[in-house]
Amino acid sequence: MPHNLTVTVEEPLWKEMKRHQEIRWSAVMKEAAREKLKALAVLERFSKTRHLSEKELEEFALKLGKKVSGRL
Repeated sequence: MPHNLTVTVEEPLWKEMKRHQEIRWSAVMKEAAREKLKALAVLERFSKTRHLSEKELEEFALKLGKKVSGRL
């Protein structure tokens, strides 16, 4: 059963999005959520197998986020 999600964006972002009406923004949001959930699943598995400090986990999460998004 599908569910609806309301997202509020600031005016500057909204204006940019409106300039690209050919893009299905709901699909973009769904894909971003999927990628974030993948990263969180990896982080959860990683944190269960290693005893890291909160700071080390945060650093790993940042690196993971960059890798998932293709920035590393």
